[in-house]
Amino acid sequence: MPYYHATWQRHLPSIQKHGLGGAMPDRQNFPVEKGVYLATDPVVAISILIEAYIENGDSENLSPPEALEAMKILVIDDTRLHPDLFDIDPNLERQDLTVLYRGVVDITALPVLSVDDVIPPESMSVAEAKSTLRL
Repeated sequence: MPYYHATWQRHLPSIQKHGLGGAMPDRQNFPVEKGVYLATDPVVAISILIEAYIENGDSENLSPPEALEAMKILVIDDTRLHPDLFDIDPNLERQDLTVLYRGVVDITALPVLSVDDVIPPESMSVAEAKSTLRL
């Protein structure tokens, strides 16, 4: 089963060099325990990053369209993960959506998706998007 991790495009060079979780990012999206947060669904992964952007903005002051363009979703092959390093995500009640991984993930040659790959623009009308985001 694949897992998904959403991140900013500017973090990809460091992640490719050190592995996911191998180097501390310039800032955290939320004040949470150290580790790599993985989602079981790419929409959940990107939704969490979108929520962080809405609540906190980003360090580069990107406009919403620029932010969506800069968000990337890593597809993590579960064969690269060690089962003994999985933990329950203490931040969500639903334990089927995300996990906390307490290791470093080698992402060499793994796919990187855009927001449009996960949520195609034509999949939701503007009115539906505004309603979903409570705008």
